[in-house]
Amino acid sequence: MTKNQKRSLCSLLIWGTVTIIFIPLFFIGGGPRAWVLDNTRFIISASIFAAGYISFFTMLALTRKKKTDDIERDEREILIGRKASEITLAIVMGYIFLTCIVLYTLYDKTNSVPAGWMWFLGYTCIFTGYISNSAIILILYKSKADIL
Repeated sequence: MTKNQKRSLCSLLIWGTVTIIFIPLFFIGGGPRAWVLDNTRFIISASIFAAGYISFFTMLALTRKKKTDDIERDEREILIGRKASEITLAIVMGYIFLTCIVLYTLYDKTNSVPAGWMWFLGYTCIFTGYISNSAIILILYKSKADIL
């Protein structure tokens, strides 16, 4: 397993765990309507989000390139990273677009989307980006298909 694969697997585990904790926390206790009024859920979610970033950047620091590393990234790794970034961008943009359209449709008659949904979209946009990028990198490494 290459260093890039290990980083992707760790990232997938970190952000997958954060997402699994965040989603139920968001919907309990009144969901999006009560989100901004419930400081406890707000603080816990922010703490979980911060823990995710601390874990992620710690993992990056621990797996950074060392001076003793003789092997440089090869062309295949660069292409996999580029392809994964392109696909991730499309996934995140599609996720944001579809979520906004669904929210518009659900709240069209009231002309008011609860502010909690904006927090949900903000948090999950980050989660979607990290999770999809990591998963796509792992899939592209495992795939025997030519990525060029």
